[in-house]
Amino acid sequence: GLRVANEVKGVEKVIINDVNADALEIASESAKINNLENFEISEDETCRFLSSHSRKNSRASIVDIDPFGSPSRYIDCAIRATMHGGMLALTATDLQVLHGLFNKAAKRRYYGTPIKTEFSNEIAIRLIIGCVSFVAGRLDISFQPLFVDHDMHYYRTYLKILNTPDQEENIGYIIFCRNCKDRYSHTSRLTKCRKCNHETEIAGPLWIGKLFEKEFVSQMKNIRKELTVHKRCERILDRSEEEADMPATYYTLDEIASKMNSAPLKLSDAISKITSSGFKASTTSLNPSGFRTDCEIDEIIKIFSAK
Repeated sequence: GLRVANEVKGVEKVIINDVNADALEIASESAKINNLENFEISEDETCRFLSSHSRKNSRASIVDIDPFGSPSRYIDCAIRATMHGGMLALTATDLQVLHGLFNKAAKRRYYGTPIKTEFSNEIAIRLIIGCVSFVAGRLDISFQPLFVDHDMHYYRTYLKILNTPDQEENIGYIIFCRNCKDRYSHTSRLTKCRKCNHETEIAGPLWIGKLFEKEFVSQMKNIRKELTVHKRCERILDRSEEEADMPATYYTLDEIASKMNSAPLKLSDAISKITSSGFKASTTSLNPSGFRTDCEIDEIIKIFSAK
């Protein structure tokens, strides 16, 4: 909140809320040091605070929920406090739950369950957005994912809130076969692998729509020219733009190499081989050695095996 008030041009007002009086005191002192006049603090229970901003003309253009653990308990009141066309940003740090160590807790918090895979971080993000979809649907509100990000200890999602009912079906499942490594999204629970007929593992229900809005990411890339941006952030933006229109789930070079009993290809070579064979392929911001493609696992292995 302090950085937004200090660094983002045109911000009328920033209000930060916390129940920790010590944290608010530090924030208040920082605001004074930086001579911020567009900055306010509030000491209140989160949903009570958000509810006080849920009426028309008092809603925020950006609501950022950054709790310890799961944001799920705050999603309802956060949506209500976000204006039409505004952005809702959510942070989740309960990684053990989102990565499949406590599936009962995952179902209770996010209405779906994860599975342990090489792409568990994507499943976690889709569970968070899926939870938002369930809550928003009850309120006759829809949203559009704009951007997602993750680090070692958190997941971040950025959603554009729209005060209209959702007309598309974006809730479904990730179907994964541990035997042949096939994976895809579907609106139904499919228990038999379409490739090898083994039992599948199923994550969900969760969000199976897009994670990135390409034009939004492109605008972020344009703005970075005016800022000092870390090289890692530049790579994330470039890869996010590449993968914006690609299918759900990604593969990693190591898992393909392990299945083929061979050394992994260079990422650029892997993508080149796939696209040269008539399929789509891109890097992914969610894994430095990952790639997205509409090419299925058996075809990927054929292409990578060809001399």
